[in-house]
Amino acid sequence: MGGTHREAERKFEVDPGFRLPSLTDVRGVAAVGEPETFDLEAVYFDSDDLRLARRKITLRRRSGGPDEGWHLKLPVAADVRDEIQRPLAAGVGSVPGDLLDLVDAYLRGAPVRPVVTLRTRRTARLLLDGSGQALAEVVDDHVTSEPVDDPETGSQWREIEVELVSGGRRLLGAVGDALLLAGAGPAASTSKATRALGPALARLRPPSGGRGGTDATAPAPEGLAGSARSVVMAYVAKNVEALTAADPRVRLDGPDAVHKMRVAARRLRSTLRTFESLFDQDRARRLDGELRDLASALSGARDNEVLLEHFDAAVAALPPELTVGPVADQIHGHLTVDGSQARQQVLATLRDERYRRLLLDLDELIAAPVLDGPGRDEAGPTLARLVRHADRRLTRKVGRIEAIDPGPARDEALHSARKQAKRLRYAAEAVTPLWGDPAADFARRAAEVQEVLGTRQDAAVARELLTRWGLEEQKANGASSFTLGLLLGREETRMVAAERDFDALWAEVSRHRHRRWLKE
Repeated sequence: MGGTHREAERKFEVDPGFRLPSLTDVRGVAAVGEPETFDLEAVYFDSDDLRLARRKITLRRRSGGPDEGWHLKLPVAADVRDEIQRPLAAGVGSVPGDLLDLVDAYLRGAPVRPVVTLRTRRTARLLLDGSGQALAEVVDDHVTSEPVDDPETGSQWREIEVELVSGGRRLLGAVGDALLLAGAGPAASTSKATRALGPALARLRPPSGGRGGTDATAPAPEGLAGSARSVVMAYVAKNVEALTAADPRVRLDGPDAVHKMRVAARRLRSTLRTFESLFDQDRARRLDGELRDLASALSGARDNEVLLEHFDAAVAALPPELTVGPVADQIHGHLTVDGSQARQQVLATLRDERYRRLLLDLDELIAAPVLDGPGRDEAGPTLARLVRHADRRLTRKVGRIEAIDPGPARDEALHSARKQAKRLRYAAEAVTPLWGDPAADFARRAAEVQEVLGTRQDAAVARELLTRWGLEEQKANGASSFTLGLLLGREETRMVAAERDFDALWAEVSRHRHRRWLKE
């Protein structure tokens, strides 16, 4: 057993006398399979201060039943988790090292040990459609918990779980409604381990600065309410959480994971720059440098993903008679080698002590006390002034572009304007809780500027690569130099079109009426 899958499930608490209703009344369910009963034993592992449980992460060794083995569950949404499985033999006497690696951003080097054992008598039934295909599984669990550190807090309970197999979210909701009508109640905990560890979790302080990680969903620290810094720190905390949540999925090479992690790093860096006066400046500049290096390490892998997707579409769009030579294979050959090297760089970065130190420093930033000065002023005027400053920087950068002739200097000026548009977008996002729709709309317009200039920058990068590859092919008398040259011409056309689109967009985005909220 091994691999990764996404589970969507709902849990319900029921009393000992609860009777499962007839689920064939649920639309789409034609039959309920014969019940199967298993005896399960699961040992849950965590740090002494329960860093994983506090993040709703499950790491366990289960024996018995059809899915026995090591399980790591990472939360995605309220009732959705990614489950990574390894066979029992992968961790004889200890947790498999690759699973520990996946949660290193949460553990930060802290050792794990058994914290609770759960023994479950499980009765499972499949919900089937008219063809006999399994839509969902309903399990009836009688659970006994044995916390390692406090056996007296052990307890027994019964719960029902519904997990989708091939059915959709509507089915999950319909089955849940049927159970609620029969007398079940929503489970108070997202996992059995969280329920079993409830007393221990209640005694612990919420995750805060330091080695335990930050609870990014917690309210602003006491004393920050109403300050400019509280608004900005809520945005910082949200993106620290996004960065940390992306970490295990980057290590798993999950789709879009590198992109999400890089965006979180860039949002944090931009916020530290735009709102620098609200932070200790030495700390902010040091974190800015560390986040810059992290984003840079992620960039190679992400840029390769984007280029592969773009070139695949570009080659596929060419008429067959214009596709000369193995151009698609050659492009993949160039980018696959670069992508493999970039991925190794990403993994090395995430496993470096310097990255752990960055996560700890971000925790400490969020937990730092409020500063005297602008952070304690009324939030509106302070934040409006800082966002206006970012907006004026973008206007100045755009104003310089027209006087620059086509060439490397113009390319750099457009790229610089794109980066400033991104910074303005993130600044508006950060203050949206204070201004609402006007700030959100302003952020959207800045994102449109960022996107069109991003298209222009992507085309410039693609043009540079195609020029190099085409010259190499020409020197080698390769047949595909013709098609590479054709693709090069299309990238130059894309650059011109993107600049034209930007001029039209900027005429609208630069209007005064979009900035009235910053002056009120």
